[in-house]
Amino acid sequence: NPLCPTAFPNQLQLGVAMAEPPPATPCVMCLAPATKQCSGCRSFWYCTRECQRKHWRNHKDECGSVQQQPGENTPEGLLKEVGERERQFHAVTEIVKKQRETGSNKNVWVTRYGDNMYEDLQDARNLTGIKDQLDDLDRAPAHGEAALNVLFSAAEGVGRAKTLAYFEEMKGKKATQEAGGGYAA
Repeated sequence: NPLCPTAFPNQLQLGVAMAEPPPATPCVMCLAPATKQCSGCRSFWYCTRECQRKHWRNHKDECGSVQQQPGENTPEGLLKEVGERERQFHAVTEIVKKQRETGSNKNVWVTRYGDNMYEDLQDARNLTGIKDQLDDLDRAPAHGEAALNVLFSAAEGVGRAKTLAYFEEMKGKKATQEAGGGYAA
């Protein structure tokens, strides 16, 4: 996953246990060989602290209550899950596209969840053309809805680009795995 968080709240505490992983345990985020395990639930393995931080965004709500299923943390299981998420992403994108084409409310966006959404909003806000548009709209408070449309449309594009890049990266790892080359770091 190409996302690299730059700052985390001080209260965010990630535990990394240095247990010995089973042979060939892949990182849940990038499928590289893992050496660190979530200390809260011990269900997920990571190659680096950065991968654990990326995963924490979605994992923090379930950590401690996760019951790992057999085979779920294998390269095949992880790649199958990524494939299912990609299918869902494209299905949701199509639903939103149809809503925009046929619905009376065009203010519908596909965004990533939680901290990822906030990151995408910040990245979108920093895009030169978008920043200029938002600055112009900020000077005219009556255009709040227009500013919202600009910002979320840009954030949707940023999130889509990051998501598609992640899926492409995982396809490369899947091809390497299927070719018998092990994990691509």
